[in-house]
Amino acid sequence: MKKLLTNNKGYTVVELLAVVSILVIISGIISSILYSTLRGSNKVKVTTEVTQNGTYAMSIITKTINDSRNVTQVDGVDIDDCTASPSGKSITFQRLDGSTTTFSCSAGDIASNSASIINTNTVQVDDASCIFTCYQKADDLYALPVIGVNFKIEDKNATAEESQGSANFENSIALRNYRP
Repeated sequence: MKKLLTNNKGYTVVELLAVVSILVIISGIISSILYSTLRGSNKVKVTTEVTQNGTYAMSIITKTINDSRNVTQVDGVDIDDCTASPSGKSITFQRLDGSTTTFSCSAGDIASNSASIINTNTVQVDDASCIFTCYQKADDLYALPVIGVNFKIEDKNATAEESQGSANFENSIALRNYRP
């Protein structure tokens, strides 16, 4: 037994420092990988939320325009046709059943008849980017009016710059059921 104890070697300070240094380097690498993964997954979550809200809003607007008969107001001003190419923050359509639908942008929201069509708890509209335009050939009253829709959706709750997300949405839709 005495022989076993004498053959047993202890660790020197240099060996202990080398092991501790290697462990610190490995844990630093693992920590940076985990941080990057978590940051990337948060960015994906934000981007998905922004994209889903913008796509949903654009689909509601597009469907309404396709099922409308005429444009009656742009930015609160009555119009007879779109030959003057009016544009603004709101647009009102006469629907096939005779009712009207108004889309408007204000205070970080896109609304249809005052009901929000985006999740304002998580995203917001950049008010400066939101615009509805209406254009139509001036020399042909039977030409279909084309409605341009532009807006930018941003993450509302992002605090760190790397987790902020936004997306631009743009579409031109013709009034399929137009009746002058």
